[in-house]
Amino acid sequence: MSTFSKSLPPDGNGGVFALDCEMCYTKQGLELTRVTVVDAEMKVIYDTFVKPITKVVDYNTRFSGVTQEDLESTTITLRDVQAVLLSMFSAESILIGHSLESDLFALKLIHSSVVDTAIVFPHRLGLPYKRALRNLMAEHLKRIIQDNVEGHDSSEDATACLELMIWRIKEDAKGKR
Repeated sequence: MSTFSKSLPPDGNGGVFALDCEMCYTKQGLELTRVTVVDAEMKVIYDTFVKPITKVVDYNTRFSGVTQEDLESTTITLRDVQAVLLSMFSAESILIGHSLESDLFALKLIHSSVVDTAIVFPHRLGLPYKRALRNLMAEHLKRIIQDNVEGHDSSEDATACLELMIWRIKEDAKGKR
C-alpha cells in the first residue's frame, strides 16, 4: 500500500510526522503490534496496539514493551492502521523515524518522503551499522531514553526522532551563519 497525493492545505504543507512501530515474533516472522504517530508539535496524534495476523511466538517485550495483556483486548488490525495512516498522511507528508525501513515494512506501506535518524546520524563504520537511538539522544541532547526495563515506548522513540532532527537543523543553521 502506498501513500498518495491529495488536496493540501492552503499553505501547501503535507505535514511532518514522527513514526515508531513495535513488533513481535509470530509464526510468519515479525508483525506489527503497536504504532505511534507524533505531529510536528510533538503531540501524540495516533497510538494503538495492533492484533497480529498469525500466532505470536514471542512478544519481544524486552524491546517492544508490548505484552500479551496489551494485545488480548485489541481488535485493531493492520488494515485498520493502514486506513488511518493513509487518511493522515499524503505523499507530500514527511515521515521521521529511526530505521524507518523496518517500520514501513511492518506497516506494509510505501512512502518516499522520509527522514531517517539512522542515516542522518551515521555509524562511524558506515552501513549496515547503525547507531542506537538511545545513544544518539544521550550524545546530542544529553537525555536518557529507553531506560525502562519493561521495554521501549513507541511514543518516546517517535518524539526522540523528531527532537533529534530539530536539534540537527538548528546545529546546521548555526554553522551557516
